[in-house]
Amino acid sequence: MSHGMLKLIWIYVGIIFGLAILNQILFGSKKKRKTNRIKRPTQYNPTNKAIRKLNTYEIMDANIESLSGTDFEKLIAMYYRDKGYSVEIVGGSGDNEVDLIMKGKEGYKIAVQCKRWKGNVGNDIVLRLKAGKQFHGCYDAWIITTSFFTKDAQKAAEKLNITLINGAQTHHMIETWKKKKIL
Repeated sequence: MSHGMLKLIWIYVGIIFGLAILNQILFGSKKKRKTNRIKRPTQYNPTNKAIRKLNTYEIMDANIESLSGTDFEKLIAMYYRDKGYSVEIVGGSGDNEVDLIMKGKEGYKIAVQCKRWKGNVGNDIVLRLKAGKQFHGCYDAWIITTSFFTKDAQKAAEKLNITLINGAQTHHMIETWKKKKIL
């Protein structure tokens, strides 16, 4: 093999290698990269099995923080039914930001948004509930959360006449109610 032919082969190898590197840079690897992110379930699950729907007794027995959003809505519905309200669970897609529609003894409707969150509830939730309240023809609107509200949410709620029930209030009312139910 002549020196010129060997040089030509090395040029082709270099071009192919360069194209492979360029392809990797431009289009990335087809293999999925593993991330260090841990997926946390919305409901406390020590056995790491699939999360199942809880029954009424399990919801009553559970710590509020371990409930899924849907089970938290059910707990709030149970609480207010026990307090004499009629409660319709509306939650799900197309709920217009209203999870529960309650009717008090006076007969007027209340739109309720339940948020089992760790982070603070912002004013966007307040503004969307205002629209949901109107959509469902409700007289009043409440947001009940396991966390707290941002200052902007508090200001918006005050101007829009929306009642905010924060995590401390929620925990207190539910735990007091649960103790009375057991006795």
